[in-house]
Amino acid sequence: MLLIGTSCDATSRLNPHDIPALGQIEITAATSRSHQIFRQNLQRLLARTPQTHPRYRLDANITQTQSETATTMRLNYQLYDQQTGKTRITDRINLSASFGAVSSLFGQDIAANQAQTRLAVQLSEQIYLKLLAYFTAS
Repeated sequence: MLLIGTSCDATSRLNPHDIPALGQIEITAATSRSHQIFRQNLQRLLARTPQTHPRYRLDANITQTQSETATTMRLNYQLYDQQTGKTRITDRINLSASFGAVSSLFGQDIAANQAQTRLAVQLSEQIYLKLLAYFTAS
């Protein structure tokens, strides 16, 4: 129990203002609706840190597949240091969301769009935490 309390306390003390590199990340242009949602939410999260001249470029590519009751998104990304010319992080994340069986085609489209929106937001939050962890350890 003490270990859980200690780790939560350490995470809550992380302050994005103490990590100026988060304010130096530019995100490549959005190509799809899901990518736009991902990009906007990630920019909102990164805006917690004072923004300066971009040193890093985050290249992110979202691909998605959909069935009648579920959506899966795969995010391939890399963080490129424009100053040194080196790639700092290369990784991928897979997430899935189900939306159940809906009797109407319109309802199925709405449910699929909502699932895609949820996944795009979750992807941006996971990337933000990975960036926060990377620059905290650096």
